[in-house]
Amino acid sequence: MRFIFLIPELDTGRLRQVIDRLTYKARLQLFKDFARKRYMRTDCAYGGTLNLMRHCQVARECGAEAYMATLRGVDTYGRTGILGIPFMRWADRRRDDVCIVPDFVTDLIDEVKGRSIAYLQVPTFTNRNFNYQSDRVAIWTDSPFMQGICEATYSGKSIEMVPNIVDNRLFSFVPQSQREAGLVFAFPRKGPEYIAKTQAAYEKLGGKYWRFELIHGLTIHELAQQFRRPQVFLASADVEGCALPPQESMAAGIVVVGKTAQGANFCMEHRKTAMVAETPEAAAQCLVELENAELRDRISHQAYQAIKSLFPSAEPTRFWQRIIRQYQASTEQPKVYVGSR
Repeated sequence: MRFIFLIPELDTGRLRQVIDRLTYKARLQLFKDFARKRYMRTDCAYGGTLNLMRHCQVARECGAEAYMATLRGVDTYGRTGILGIPFMRWADRRRDDVCIVPDFVTDLIDEVKGRSIAYLQVPTFTNRNFNYQSDRVAIWTDSPFMQGICEATYSGKSIEMVPNIVDNRLFSFVPQSQREAGLVFAFPRKGPEYIAKTQAAYEKLGGKYWRFELIHGLTIHELAQQFRRPQVFLASADVEGCALPPQESMAAGIVVVGKTAQGANFCMEHRKTAMVAETPEAAAQCLVELENAELRDRISHQAYQAIKSLFPSAEPTRFWQRIIRQYQASTEQPKVYVGSR
């Protein structure tokens, strides 16, 4: 029995861009479905994909035979992803494998002959396009926000809550006093208007301590290195999937300010583990308050204590130890003793 984690290939080449343009312009859903299944590529190592890689890594560390799978079986991520995990072709799966399928291609689950797991991390990809009522299909998700969506979408099906994995080996704790004073990190591809309005509102309040730096296009290893610098991370997304950046910020000692992303950022508790601010005006006021070094220091340490349960050696290891036992038990056949009563 193996655990097979399906992900798209990372492809920043021109062919993928052409396919994306054709797919975007196409009005036929059949063509879009064909292109998605035939090529299954992406130009970005999304947090959900990295989360799947980390789960594969922890499963292997717990003794499971686990692989990442792409259509060609090639690791196109390199240092953009998690190093040291073996890859295989999706077509080479076996009947006794347990296949973990990401949300954007859950319709592939019906092609799996054995057991499968639909891993739902993003609300927009939560669809009833597979036989979710089958006994051989399990459904996983990773936040109370997504759990509610899954319970409504897959009525009557048990939803397994899965721990996100925050890699403290990459995102190690650096105290506020050892960080660059006044530096705020923000991701411009997530809520750029919120970021700009927060900066303007902060300046309007007369704030001069904080300066904003927009981060985009870094590998996970480059991001981890850069996360040693800022004192604050601005969470700006309206909707999140696994919401790793705020959690990685907490592990690193960065104070998180911003949106709860409709509850996906479940780790944010106002003035305890983060500064919650659903509007730019509220975020600006939080930044003013965070000019206080004592407040920053207290929140960063409380956030670290709260998030460390998601470090690989903690809850994720316990989770995978249980999952491995569970699926091994369901694989074992009862022994038959000839001549016994």
